[in-house]
Amino acid sequence: RGILTNQPYDHPLTVRGLSSSVRIGVVCPATSVQSLHHYIQSIQSKHTSNSSERDYLLDYPGFQTAYGLPIEVPQPGSSGWISCPDPSADDPVRRALNAAQIINQSVERLLASYAPNVVLIYIPRCWELFSRISNENKHFDLHDHVKAISVQRGISTQFLNEDTLSDNNQCRIWWWLSLALYVKSMRTPWLLDSLSEDTAFVGLGFSIDTNARRGEHVVLGCSHIYSSRGEGLQYRLSKIEDPIFRGRNPFMSAEDARQTGDSIRQMFFDANMRLPKRVVIHKRTPFLMAEREGLRDGLSGVESVDMLEIQVDRALRYVASVQRADGSYNDDNFPVHRGTVVRLDDYNALLWVHGATDALHQRRTYYQGKRRIPAPLIIRRHAGKTSLREISREILGLSKMDWNTFDLYNKLPASLQSSNDIARIGSRLQGFSAASYDYRLFI
Repeated sequence: RGILTNQPYDHPLTVRGLSSSVRIGVVCPATSVQSLHHYIQSIQSKHTSNSSERDYLLDYPGFQTAYGLPIEVPQPGSSGWISCPDPSADDPVRRALNAAQIINQSVERLLASYAPNVVLIYIPRCWELFSRISNENKHFDLHDHVKAISVQRGISTQFLNEDTLSDNNQCRIWWWLSLALYVKSMRTPWLLDSLSEDTAFVGLGFSIDTNARRGEHVVLGCSHIYSSRGEGLQYRLSKIEDPIFRGRNPFMSAEDARQTGDSIRQMFFDANMRLPKRVVIHKRTPFLMAEREGLRDGLSGVESVDMLEIQVDRALRYVASVQRADGSYNDDNFPVHRGTVVRLDDYNALLWVHGATDALHQRRTYYQGKRRIPAPLIIRRHAGKTSLREISREILGLSKMDWNTFDLYNKLPASLQSSNDIARIGSRLQGFSAASYDYRLFI
């Protein structure tokens, strides 16, 4: 609704001619050229939402009408469209590696001859059989491998599977796909306007290289900073030199945590931000004492540091109730409302990020997904003194800041969603450096 009514946040830049179009490159197997070309033409067509989703999903009006700028889609046979062969190897692992090589070489050709903003990569159904290999000897994901290589080249990619072309809800497909293409061309669709200007947010995520021998896992830490407006700015991958394992979960030593904190400080300067007065760090696992001490040392100069462990409380499900006129209570027809907070003690609270809301219609309640009882987040404070109300408001805001979906919200704040996804793909990068990257290359 915001996009249609007000156009994207950065539309003034389009008006000024700083970036007047979105330029798409295409990589497609030769056997699927006609079907994909026919489908892509629909990006400028109108699509009506299904009756079952009309309470939330608006009609898709076409890319240029929605975003206020044209999109350049190449023709088959042109320099912007690479028609590639199918992989020829018989063995599934070799076929998967051959497919990755074909795609990577095609992307490289597009960069040299066409300079697209985004590369659209089409995966036919027959390729999906070997796009993910997982056995005792090999773990390979075609999507993550190509993403990792493309990140090092500084190019955004968007995968499109054959099943998407026949999905019954093309209105939803085109809203989500058009947003991905817009964002991955380094655009900004929306921001938050309600958080403190002196606060920034950091998501910490980890990934373990499952291909490494036991005891020699490569553990990567991903720091991803968000501005006070919820804008994902920069991320940085770094190897954790001395990981501490508690069960299957990796943690940082004091020195690794100090280096991570120092890296976060540098990321603010890389993003042309002054050092904020307050930094909020989100992590899915507890903060060990060594991590707390190291992060504080690395973030010296920051007046206030909040360290919050955020997990989904899957063990219990809670049912909402409504009060009757006589003061008694009855079960509600909808789940617990989004934004509900229950304080458990001085350090723990429950927060419903996923839940019923009246935000869409004043007289109608909306529940995303429309089924199952939602689980709350459990928030544990490991450092900091910020009020529970403020912490909850920030997490709710960040749950709306995933630029890779048009859902009303995610079940986790974007700081955690992005850092873990980036760390997973980043484990496939060849080598590490002190460089920071725009996270839109990874989504």
